[in-house]
Amino acid sequence: MESIHAGLQMMLDRGELLKALRQFKRGDFSARMPLNLTGIDGEIAQAFNDVVELEEAMAAEIARVAELVGKEGQFTQRMKLSGATGPT
Repeated sequence: MESIHAGLQMMLDRGELLKALRQFKRGDFSARMPLNLTGIDGEIAQAFNDVVELEEAMAAEIARVAELVGKEGQFTQRMKLSGATGPT
C-alpha cells in the first residue's frame, strides 16, 4: 500500500481506497487503510478501518447468536456489540 507524498503530508490514494472497499465488499475483514495519513484523509482512513472492525465484530456476533438460538434453542440470547451506537 503506497500513499502519495504531497510535500511533507501523506494524501489518500483513491485507488488504494477503492481496492480496500472492494475487499471489504467481498467480506474480507483484513482490508485496512494506512494510519499514517493526516487531516481529512487520515480521518477517512480511520473511519473506514473503524467500520470494517465494527462489521467484523457484528459478523462474529451474528454467528454466535445463530449457533446458540438456531442450533441450541437458547431463545433468550441477544446480540451484544460494543462500540455500536444508535442514531445520533
